[in-house]
Amino acid sequence: MYLQSFTIKNFRKFGEHDNEVMFVNSKEICHVSSGQDAPPLVSPSSTLIIGKNNTGKTTITHALTMLTNNKLSIKSSDFNLSYLNNLIDTYIAAYQNKDESPQPDLETPKLEFELKIKLDNPADEYIHNLSQFMLIGNDYEEAIIIKAIYEVKEEANFFAAVKTLVQQKRQEPSGKNSETPNDEKVDKRTLLEEILKLLDDKNQTEFKLSYKNKMDQEVKNFSLDKLLEINCIKANRHLNKNVLTDVFKRIVISLFSDEKSDGLFNQELKEINDIITEKVEQKNKSISEILREIEQLNHIDMKLSGNVTKDDILDNLIKYSFSDGDSYIPEDQFGLGYINLVNIIGEIIDYINSYEENSHRSRINLLLIEEPEAFMHPQMQEFFIKRIDLAVNKAIQKDSAGTPATPTIQSLKCQIVITTHSSHIVNSKIHSSNSFDNINYLTTKNRCSKVIPLYDELLTQESSSSSNSKSSQKSDSNNGLDDKLNPNDLLFLKKHIKYKVSELFFSDAVILVEGTTEEMLLNYFLEKNNELKKYYISIFIIGGAHGKVYLPLVQQLKIPCLIITDIDIRRYDCEKNKTCKNSKCPTCQGQISEPQGFKQITCLNNRETTNETLKYLRRDNILENNMQYIEKDNIYTVFQKDQIKGQYATSLEEAIILTNYKNDMLIKALTKVLSDPPQYFIDDQNNKINYKSSYEIQRKLSSKGNKAKFASTLLYNTIISDAKSPCIRLPNYIRHGLKWLKKQLANHHGEKK
Repeated sequence: MYLQSFTIKNFRKFGEHDNEVMFVNSKEICHVSSGQDAPPLVSPSSTLIIGKNNTGKTTITHALTMLTNNKLSIKSSDFNLSYLNNLIDTYIAAYQNKDESPQPDLETPKLEFELKIKLDNPADEYIHNLSQFMLIGNDYEEAIIIKAIYEVKEEANFFAAVKTLVQQKRQEPSGKNSETPNDEKVDKRTLLEEILKLLDDKNQTEFKLSYKNKMDQEVKNFSLDKLLEINCIKANRHLNKNVLTDVFKRIVISLFSDEKSDGLFNQELKEINDIITEKVEQKNKSISEILREIEQLNHIDMKLSGNVTKDDILDNLIKYSFSDGDSYIPEDQFGLGYINLVNIIGEIIDYINSYEENSHRSRINLLLIEEPEAFMHPQMQEFFIKRIDLAVNKAIQKDSAGTPATPTIQSLKCQIVITTHSSHIVNSKIHSSNSFDNINYLTTKNRCSKVIPLYDELLTQESSSSSNSKSSQKSDSNNGLDDKLNPNDLLFLKKHIKYKVSELFFSDAVILVEGTTEEMLLNYFLEKNNELKKYYISIFIIGGAHGKVYLPLVQQLKIPCLIITDIDIRRYDCEKNKTCKNSKCPTCQGQISEPQGFKQITCLNNRETTNETLKYLRRDNILENNMQYIEKDNIYTVFQKDQIKGQYATSLEEAIILTNYKNDMLIKALTKVLSDPPQYFIDDQNNKINYKSSYEIQRKLSSKGNKAKFASTLLYNTIISDAKSPCIRLPNYIRHGLKWLKKQLANHHGEKK
């Protein structure tokens, strides 16, 4: 049996919706022979709970341990504040007028949890702990539901206290001569404070824990501690002295806890105690003589004797040190990251040593590891899952007594849950399992935690999506993205996540850009923006061809995503100073045309784009004048849809040139990068760029591979200048995109704008 999901309702930051955490089925972990092709052990049995700080990761593990400990000391801080505020509204409506009767459907504050349990093999599992939750005719394929509810024990007393508080907190009418005698309002803020005190007052408010089945029928004489066995390796934010000695001492002591070790040390202890007794015998006599002088009558002689026990020996049995060649380094000279990693491995070894064979047949085994990345450098985090794999693989292999050459294989069946805010551990998990499965992404919305379970199926291609006709695919700017990833796109995303994509899970927003120029300049402009620099915004270079690969994942994460892409107008040869004979060319009309220089594009009607991301989002490759930017769900796409100086730019570089053609810094950067620019590029007399040559200039930047050099030169000159604000102006389409991003982030974080 295993825990399929855990739902948290109104507990701390969790509200009433988007609050179900999904868990992977426990898989049997057995020792495997070492080798490059050895399958992963931990990753297939591990569930990852990820998210930024303060999104509710620790709350999940706390709720599970609280339930298994049958904890009844609920505090006001355990309740979701939005939930309490809504309850208080109902109390005010019921009790603020003395003449009105209280509403019969009032509720006391309650915390609700739901566990869904699945059976692997009903015929081979002891299900007596679950029998009261299994309905007649229960299909073993369906999950068994256990509801745990914390609620006020004495409802009548609670409502009486609330009624008194409401009526005490009524405000006087705003005016002395008010003609509306019922113009009395309750001060909700102070009432909330009083009700919080009421919930914390154990003399007035007691809580009870009850369990119900799927039909909301109460189940008596049940306790989750008989069904769930939870071992939690806490986040070591403050490593104690000798932490490794302590954890390995527990492991070693467990070796002496069986029946065979009961008589161990008996003879040795007798000899030690006899030696101690003999040594202190002379002291017995001398101290007794002194006491005889003091006490005079009724004197009783003192007796000192050895009293070393087995527990005394085990308590100081080992000291942890690390050997480096012939030297032994004490524990307190290790780095914190190493201590934390070894401590986690030691805790896991201790768990495996105490694991009861076949215990999964009668209970669910959960091993919770909280934020293991503490103190670890990125490379150590990256290989965390692999290191744990190696440790578990070795720990579950036992030598059989008398035949050390023949190992006996011990199996381990438990669900491993790891909470983290490390992108490196996310990489480690995804690459170990080659899957997005079994990841719960936590974010916040309206100050409440929101759980988004991720899995490969959520992102992959749906068979029905390819059947839509071209006309039906053309969608409104407000429609969502229906298409999913094909297997190759998913494979690319899983492999590419190693490099940077995992940052998505911990970003406030993401900007997807075409290339180096956008990435370099935008990072600078974000830092200069007083509103946007407050947030963690990741910038990804995706190019125009593969941008759509990231969209299904970004859409599921619900974070604001700004795509800055190029319009990439398909130009005819005659517009690129080449011979043209294209029948679709509006200028040549199929006739051979000699090179006539580089032409600017002044109209978009019936022109085509070569940008794959733009074609995917517009569901068409045909452009037109007066196009709109594309907004779909949490994704907003901007591009060069408007004329600049009477023409359309086809790249960021060209848009920057057209926007800043009089800018001295831009002129200097172009002159340096293009060491021999044609004279007609720069109008020296008027100190400006010939904007009619913008397309030819950007082609020279591209053809010589100078785009990155252009961006870095422009950025360098901007940074070293004395100007308080950026010396160049971003094109309108980018400034419009950043304005959208500000609004989305303000709304997402509940800020007023």
